[in-house]
Amino acid sequence: MPMRLELELLEQTDTSIFFIWSNTGGTCRLERDGKVIYKGTDNSFKDEGLTPGEMYIYSIERLDLDEKVIDRIKLQTGTENYLDDFINRLQQITVSTIVSDSKIAIAWGAIDGIASFDIYRDGEFITDTDKNQFTDLEADSKKAYTYWVHGKRPLEKSEEKMKHRKSLLATVFGMVNVRSSQEQAAMEEFWIIKRVAKREQLLAEQPTQKDHIQQPEWQLRYLTFIGEEIMPNPNLMSLNRFFKGDGRSFDPVSPEYRTRVDLSVRFTEDGALVDCSKDVGTTTAYNWRKKFRKADVASAAGIELKEVKEDHHKIAIDLKHSVGNPLVASPDIDYQLTANFYRNGVYDIIGIHDQAPNHEVYLKSGRNAEWGQIHEAEDKGLSWMAGPIASQYWRISNFE
Repeated sequence: MPMRLELELLEQTDTSIFFIWSNTGGTCRLERDGKVIYKGTDNSFKDEGLTPGEMYIYSIERLDLDEKVIDRIKLQTGTENYLDDFINRLQQITVSTIVSDSKIAIAWGAIDGIASFDIYRDGEFITDTDKNQFTDLEADSKKAYTYWVHGKRPLEKSEEKMKHRKSLLATVFGMVNVRSSQEQAAMEEFWIIKRVAKREQLLAEQPTQKDHIQQPEWQLRYLTFIGEEIMPNPNLMSLNRFFKGDGRSFDPVSPEYRTRVDLSVRFTEDGALVDCSKDVGTTTAYNWRKKFRKADVASAAGIELKEVKEDHHKIAIDLKHSVGNPLVASPDIDYQLTANFYRNGVYDIIGIHDQAPNHEVYLKSGRNAEWGQIHEAEDKGLSWMAGPIASQYWRISNFE
């Protein structure tokens, strides 16, 4: 019996991807984004001249004597990004997803300082691993899944500038802040999320309708909010002893928020359209008796769609957010988000933010779809907005 087709090695550089698959003794065909790039009896191939930081979809197929497909592997992977001007390690690494008849495998680039990762499937903890990969042998081929990969590392391992000083300050912060510990304040969190369609759909002989999407569109909504009705000011000497909160939990359509950014991304026949709207909620301060003292609205000038790049198959955006408190001198609500949207329906979104206040990000495909949450982070206290404190990093992409 011929050997089953399996991927044995996958290596990436910034401009190439190298494959080795099992030697089945027959002819195999390799396709990239639907185009044949190799066909023959060798069981390896190096795809060169690729774009740094780009995502690709490959199919490896074993053919019979009549050149009909008798076994198939499909994988989504990409090239690395060696640029130095980054603050988010997740922008550099590659996340690969491999599906076959028997399993779903996810692999990700190494992150210095993280010894192990927790793996979740559809919100339930599965296992932890000290490797940069996870293989799910129990996944149902008729079900779609969402996987979470969670890791933590000490702030002193960060790539950010002045990391050692930040680590020391974060530890001191943890000693004096009642809502955190020294360890928490000096610990960065990383989340990698992968949405994987039904394997029977991904491995189907005939491409599904979604593979032929030519003009997809998305709407992305990013909100920050304070969950409490009233929030104490960390500065005990301020006359503004309390601030009005938003009094809610996570909700994509709530009218109460600190800031809201809406992005609309749509491919057209000839190109693409990107729209951005932004809004800042009213900041209200109370005195020590929790009586109204003053209110104002911060400027939205610090919310900036810094860069939009597009070509026929991809739109790349870079959003920077920095909004302060208009009533007192305090750290800004800071986050950055970069995203790639592809004409074939794939997205890859990467973010970094302070661990206060609450952050929530939603995405929907098409104008009539419902909002789906792609990221949430609970507020750890307004003091966590201070510069020395560890950040949270997240990345989500789909293979659908």
